[in-house]
Amino acid sequence: RWGSAPCVCFSRSAVPAPGNGLAIFRHVPVPRIGELMPSVPESAILTATIPGINQMWAQLLFLAAKQEHARGTYLYLYDDPEHSFYFLEKGRVTILHGATNGQVQNMLYMQPGTLLNVAHALGSSMTRFLDSGCQFFCLTDVVLWKFPGSLLHDQDFIRSHPAFIENLMSSIGLKLLLMHNTLSNSGTGNTLSKLCRFCLNMSQASGNARELSPGISQTELANLLGVHRISLLRVIQKLKRDGVLQELTRDRLVIKDLEKLRSLAMQ
Repeated sequence: RWGSAPCVCFSRSAVPAPGNGLAIFRHVPVPRIGELMPSVPESAILTATIPGINQMWAQLLFLAAKQEHARGTYLYLYDDPEHSFYFLEKGRVTILHGATNGQVQNMLYMQPGTLLNVAHALGSSMTRFLDSGCQFFCLTDVVLWKFPGSLLHDQDFIRSHPAFIENLMSSIGLKLLLMHNTLSNSGTGNTLSKLCRFCLNMSQASGNARELSPGISQTELANLLGVHRISLLRVIQKLKRDGVLQELTRDRLVIKDLEKLRSLAMQ
């Protein structure tokens, strides 16, 4: 079992030593509740990009097993009998939802310092439901650390690591906001209104700025909005011809007519 905290500043976690079944105790600094909670910019929500909000879990990697996966690998994490969850140490991972027509919907983009598959690890005690259409996909070479799902149900661990649990729960709330925004953007309107809504939201998140950096490629944006890349490119060119946008790339969004953009976004 996981040990209890021996003092205010440190937590004692126990794991079986290889071969002898004895416990190895390691001291892990325990932040106070509310400390080390990163601030997430609105632009991250609008681009469905999760920054390293769970970086503090790197302190507990001695409880996990390391995995390495190559770029382009599909990860099927839901059929794991241990209901594991994972810490992304290196690389970028996205959650894909496939459709029968062959289209792919990118729900979230995850950066290093993010926990994966937490909802399944938590919900496995209540349901055996598996979403066969949902996959994790490695956008780059990645390094993952696999934690046993039972860790999140162990009362001793929960009591002795309250700040880690708070961080995990807060990150679940953030993911829900991101996924709600993704579904809202991809589920209503045509390609023109979806793109205009995205650009308008990015502008409003930066104080109605007319020049900013989206931080998302055109391919990733098309997947995020649930449209074909060619359709997206055609709409971008139309908005340029109509004097609404001057430029839209990963690093630069320039809006020429904010009022017209707002009108198109509301269609």
